[in-house]
Amino acid sequence: MTTAGGITRAAKVLIVDDESDLRTMLSTGLGEGGFGVLQAATVREAQNILRSGVDIDIVISDVKMPGGSDGTDLAIWLYRFMPETILILTSGYFSREEAEAGPMVYGHRLPKPFRPSQVIALIDQCLDRRDRERAAASRPPPWG
Repeated sequence: MTTAGGITRAAKVLIVDDESDLRTMLSTGLGEGGFGVLQAATVREAQNILRSGVDIDIVISDVKMPGGSDGTDLAIWLYRFMPETILILTSGYFSREEAEAGPMVYGHRLPKPFRPSQVIALIDQCLDRRDRERAAASRPPPWG
């Protein structure tokens, strides 16, 4: 499936959230939007999936999760071991102004509550930006 911007939605998304209803709602919406979706209830489960060799383009993770590692820990781990992976952090504690300030050091912010269509729009923006950056990096220098 291709969006109006010409992006093919063959990307795989990993949703990391301790709330199973939210994971299900988001998985359904992203699946209907043409994305491949995997789910994890904990950071440890997400890291196991990421280490397994499955090609994941985007990780969407809640910031605050009970017991053990949280979304911030996952962000640092991704930045260290899989820096090409696009990260979207979600939270009910982000203010709109804070979330709209743009990318964070380790990813993008999306305040809860959100609709799948909002997530799809943000993913499309992230993928488009990544594609443009990769295209620019692969061009030969103008003097060569």
